[in-house]
Amino acid sequence: MSSHEVSYGESTPVYAVVVEAVAAEKGVDPLSLKPPLYDVLDPEALDALYDATSETSSHVQVVFSYADCTVTVNANGTVDVGS
Repeated sequence: MSSHEVSYGESTPVYAVVVEAVAAEKGVDPLSLKPPLYDVLDPEALDALYDATSETSSHVQVVFSYADCTVTVNANGTVDVGS
């Protein structure tokens, strides 16, 4: 099992970081990931959740499966991807 961790900030949407991190973990182009992220979850809702919690709690964590990877988005500004 391998793992990939990246950080995100205010300038890049969380969903874009998720797609890039999963693509990097799998060694593929982000546009080739199947299914598209929006078929797995609502990307704007993910961004809104982390925008709302960034100032209030560092303990929020969302874990989901995407493109045969386990993705963990942490309120501390990191995305962990494991395959």
